[in-house]
Amino acid sequence: MHQYKIFIFLIQVILIAQPLISGFERTSQPTQVFSRGMSGSALYSAENIWLNPASIARISSMRTTVFYSPSPFQLEQLSNYGLIISRAFPFAAMAVGFSSFGFSLYRESTGSLFLGALINDEFAAGIGWNLYHLSIEHYGSSINGVLDAGMIYSLSEQFNISLVIQNVNGASFDGEDDIPRVLISGISYALTERGIVHVDIVKDVRFPLAYRAGFNVRLHENIVVNAGTRTDSSLLCGGIGIVVSDWQVDYGIASHAELGVTHSLGITYHP
Repeated sequence: MHQYKIFIFLIQVILIAQPLISGFERTSQPTQVFSRGMSGSALYSAENIWLNPASIARISSMRTTVFYSPSPFQLEQLSNYGLIISRAFPFAAMAVGFSSFGFSLYRESTGSLFLGALINDEFAAGIGWNLYHLSIEHYGSSINGVLDAGMIYSLSEQFNISLVIQNVNGASFDGEDDIPRVLISGISYALTERGIVHVDIVKDVRFPLAYRAGFNVRLHENIVVNAGTRTDSSLLCGGIGIVVSDWQVDYGIASHAELGVTHSLGITYHP
């Protein structure tokens, strides 16, 4: 049993962290973001807080989102889940979030607080504070704080651009760059009133440029379709959301040519 746990731990590091030196890659994302291939840093959306803290600046009501990915690449040990609660206030919008990834041998947990505000009609800015907790069985645990900053600028009603810096403060657990410091620049363009295309350029300071692209289309008042791809993980993603009254139920799927499929389920309540 001990050898089995060690084997699963090594697979977990390889599949999710990818480069062996990295962790907290923000793989735990709401289903809507997951199904767009994690693209959309220039999209105003309460579910985008871990992409861009400025994304909550235009929310008008309270939203609660829960999401769960049970067996990424058919491994229960890689399961992840999370919760986001966001609300608009007169001075700004605020969101709190929690996510967890892993199992008893290795677990990454994140608690987050985000503030986003409109500076004027075209420009929004946001900051986020993430409290990272890393726990490795028989090795103990550690906590660290990570600061994010982001902005969204609207060139027109259809065209937004974004700039995000994740881990502004260069936080690290062991003195090395084990918590990613990432720069994201993106665009979101509304082709129609119902369809938006997203393209993000992602630069982890340790690795070459990566690209994420996706779209979301409202086919009907009650049906939303998402799709996307990302070069950093070689994933093709897609999903559908069903809106009923104050509720939205989302299903997402991602496919890797060699590692198989990953499923994600999400529920959003927005009265």
